[in-house]
Amino acid sequence: MLYSEINPGLAAHGGEIKLVELTEEQYAILAFGGGCQGCAAVDLTLKDGVEKTLMERIPELAGIRDVTDHTDTTNAYYR
Repeated sequence: MLYSEINPGLAAHGGEIKLVELTEEQYAILAFGGGCQGCAAVDLTLKDGVEKTLMERIPELAGIRDVTDHTDTTNAYYR
C-alpha cells in the first residue's frame, strides 16, 4: 500500500516513505526520504495522510511511528 498508493502522491513533491519495521505490537515504523525528509508539512502528511490511510485500510495496525531525522532539510519540499 505504501509503494502503490501513498508513494505516488509523495513523489509529486520528490518524496517517499519506506517501511522500516513492523513491530510485534503492530506499529509500522516508517522513514521519510527525499522532499519529505525535513519538510515543514511532514506532520500533516503523516497524521492526515499516511496514518489515516493505513489505519483505515489495515485494521490490525496499532499505529505509526516516524523515525526520520527531520533536522536534515537539504531536500525538503517546504522549509
